[in-house]
Amino acid sequence: MEYFTPELLLSIPVLITCLTTMALLLVYLLQHNRHAPFIGAIPSVSILLPFYNEVPDILIKALDAIEQQNYPQSLQVVLIDDGSSNNSSKIATQWLSQARKHDYQLLAKAQNGGRKGYALDFALASKQLSGEVYIVIDSDTFIQADGIYELAKKLWSDDKYAAVCGYISPENHKSSLVGKLQYYEHIGFYGAIRAAQDHLGVVPVLAGAFVAHRASVVKAIGGWSEWLVEDISWAWKALAAGYKTGYAARAIATTQCPETHHGLFKQRRRWARGRVEAYTTAWGVSKRKGVLFTPWFAFSALQSLFPPTLLMLPLLMYFNIWLPLAITGLTLLMYTVFTMLYMNKHGQKIGVATRDILLVPLFTAVLELLTWLPNVLGYFDEISGRKKVWLTR
Repeated sequence: MEYFTPELLLSIPVLITCLTTMALLLVYLLQHNRHAPFIGAIPSVSILLPFYNEVPDILIKALDAIEQQNYPQSLQVVLIDDGSSNNSSKIATQWLSQARKHDYQLLAKAQNGGRKGYALDFALASKQLSGEVYIVIDSDTFIQADGIYELAKKLWSDDKYAAVCGYISPENHKSSLVGKLQYYEHIGFYGAIRAAQDHLGVVPVLAGAFVAHRASVVKAIGGWSEWLVEDISWAWKALAAGYKTGYAARAIATTQCPETHHGLFKQRRRWARGRVEAYTTAWGVSKRKGVLFTPWFAFSALQSLFPPTLLMLPLLMYFNIWLPLAITGLTLLMYTVFTMLYMNKHGQKIGVATRDILLVPLFTAVLELLTWLPNVLGYFDEISGRKKVWLTR
């Protein structure tokens, strides 16, 4: 009797995805609907905003959003000019020359290091950061007025939280098909899945454009400069060290996403490489945690490297292999239900209509097709030890 038929072997990856989705959906349904309170005094906050050759109007918009933050204390905002060669530093200096309600400082690196982590560690080494919470914000990211408060509140709700990220969606998604694909990706599964992972205390991929770190943990385990994709690897290092990572659905921001296929290709290649960085980082901290994290890494690699649905669909139909298609259909149904439950709770504030959710599976499938090759190349880059460059700037 032949047990391992081609149909069964092709069904294994999609079955793993299906079971994982089912487990996360159950976790989400069983979690308590409580808002995270502050534990103890309200923490002081230092915002780190690195920029490199940022478009001046975008940088000013990001700064204006920070200035409009509703937080009970004055925020320390540290701008880090990462060796810019355009006039962005001059524009920032002019903006800072006006009276502001928060405390702003500008640090200047003489030369761009090629990684965001170098700029963050430059600020760390300056010894000027005074906050109990370090919040990293990308220079093309715009925070809603209560975003800093919600992020700090979530981080401070549990002493074990090392880092917490907010909800981010692309702002410039209407200008191109590539932007629309990323918009539906972000409004779809990202928030719902992270909400379930937060209940477990393990959000393995933090949105680095808007993320809060507990300052004491940064001082204990170190900064960010050793990695190309610092947000994922730092999170895994913290998890391996016994801390938790979380997600604050009420901390909302928009950001600029790649608008061309070329830009998207480079971004996803870098992100894929970051997953391998994170996995090896966890092993370096704790072999036991490395073993425990292996199933998630294997699952993530399987999702990234297995040929995408739109590529496999005609082949499976041609050869009458229906089981993986049926499992994929069930998974998409659960994803849709999962997303609708999340949006029913948060959608009004995020500004997403229910009808948009029904388009998520289609747009995500197209994006999956476009990002398959850069995912494969990203894994190969890290395994083969290629030189680490930022790629998108």
